[in-house]
Amino acid sequence: MHATDVTTEPETAGESTFDLVDLLLEEQQQLSAVELFARQKESGHCELPADRAPDQAKYYRSLLPASSPTPEQQFAFEVDLDACSGCKACVVACHTLNGLEEDETWRSVGGVIAAESAPASGAATDGLPIAIGVRHVTTACHHCEDPGCLNGCPVKAYDKDPVTGIVRHLDDQCIGCKYCTMMCPYEVPKYSKRLGIVRKCDMCYNRLAVGEAPACVQSCPNEAIKIRLVDRSLTEADRMAAGSRTMVAGAPSSSLTLPTTRYVSQAEWNGAAAMDLGIDEVSESHWPLAALLVATQIGVGMVLWDRVGALISLVAGNDISGGATPVLALVALLVSGVGLNLAPLHLGQPLRAWRVFLGLRTSWLSREAVVLGKFVGALALACLLISLPSIQAWLPESINESIENYIPTWAGSALLWASLPLGVVGLYCSAMIYIATGRIWWRFDRTMVRFAGTFIVVGLIGTLAVAALTQLVRNDTDVEASSLALVLGSIAALGLVTAKFVYEWRVQLAPSRSTDDAIDLRSRRLTIRSLSKLRGARILAFGISAASLLVATIVIVTADAPTPLVGMALGTAFVAAAGGDMVERLLYFMAVVHDRMPGIHR
Repeated sequence: MHATDVTTEPETAGESTFDLVDLLLEEQQQLSAVELFARQKESGHCELPADRAPDQAKYYRSLLPASSPTPEQQFAFEVDLDACSGCKACVVACHTLNGLEEDETWRSVGGVIAAESAPASGAATDGLPIAIGVRHVTTACHHCEDPGCLNGCPVKAYDKDPVTGIVRHLDDQCIGCKYCTMMCPYEVPKYSKRLGIVRKCDMCYNRLAVGEAPACVQSCPNEAIKIRLVDRSLTEADRMAAGSRTMVAGAPSSSLTLPTTRYVSQAEWNGAAAMDLGIDEVSESHWPLAALLVATQIGVGMVLWDRVGALISLVAGNDISGGATPVLALVALLVSGVGLNLAPLHLGQPLRAWRVFLGLRTSWLSREAVVLGKFVGALALACLLISLPSIQAWLPESINESIENYIPTWAGSALLWASLPLGVVGLYCSAMIYIATGRIWWRFDRTMVRFAGTFIVVGLIGTLAVAALTQLVRNDTDVEASSLALVLGSIAALGLVTAKFVYEWRVQLAPSRSTDDAIDLRSRRLTIRSLSKLRGARILAFGISAASLLVATIVIVTADAPTPLVGMALGTAFVAAAGGDMVERLLYFMAVVHDRMPGIHR
């Protein structure tokens, strides 16, 4: 046998030896830098000896406290304004170390300016600035002694360490309600749309725990940021002493949350101001919250006016509602239910919303959710009991006997009465959610008047519309008492809706007035310049609702009985009033301005 020579043809220059499968298999054999570090960590090869400091410690040792905090102390940032050059190395280091998203920052840099005036000499230059100073202000979480974020969180997603005083955010507990962004006057928590939660500076507590400096401290080329020990002073006397004191020019009052950050400077300036003073931007609309507020206020208002009508009917001995109570209760339930079901759309993690009751002791948001939930539950049961006489004909005899034996006829009305205080308390909690933030635009009198206006005025218009339409559908013949009630109610509603709009015009919609404070002036300017379309929609909605109420009143008086035109006019007035109040609530959120740390858009 002859051996056969097997030869391989040489590869030509045009042929490639690239093999994608082999390349991918080779890459799978390699470990990433994170995996390599994790393997070394598990083996203990990267652990420092207990008596050895980190290699870079010699550069930042003087920037950290020499000892741990005592029970009367906590860690705090100290910023030397004279040393900060505004280079933003701290911003980059914080962003990189914490793996933040592209548009997410936990530390920012702004600036303040000040001018010294020449002494009075009778010259023409008196009062003009002779020197202008600029100082850069780097700011992050201030790890307050009384943190607004912690107090407001409805799910206890914040924790203030009892030893170090560091305020940490617990990402796995957050539901993304963003209430902490309102409660923090310094707007420290930042919402991540991708993650559906907020996040914030934690002073690199894990680095501090092993004696290493936070990223911002270690990266500053001028050693402008330090960690110091400060005394805890959470007493009412200290809060009163804080008064209107601020950390730097333009910052919110320190009395709100008692921030611990210290800004130091050798210079003493008069008339210092933030460099971005006067720059205001439209805030988030929070439309699901606006819908929740308007819907629940209307629902509770309709229950209120139905109960007022029941009292008048009891005293007068004649039903002025025309038997509309079951329909009114059902409409109030549907309107309130729509509002409650729209609210979770505001959450970044709606599946965690069941935890909202955890902050009941400190958070008005938790209280609102719990109390309004009880109101809707009581109202739903009241609707069921009130409607029993209408559905008993379709129920088995045994169930009807049980109903007659165990459920008194007055149970539905009594439960409707019981739901009313629950609704009122729930609306109070709704108002306190925003009042508690300390924002001047959302102060007590402004918020309470606006929320009560929707509750009383739009609730009354809704009650009149449902009563009129119910009478038309039933084709009642005995309508003298109910017609009188509709006339008086329409007149009252016309006066109230006009008074409500006049109030809104005075505090927000009208051009600036001489009596405005700085916050009111800025909000008006924002409303007129940047929110002009919403402003116009609010004015138009008032005109439609007022005209419709006027038409309904005239027709009822002339016809002496409800007609389809009356029902149409009152229905139109209700829709316009509810829509107008929705626009008003959007303006309430979007036109809010308040003092902020320098450098953050005002």
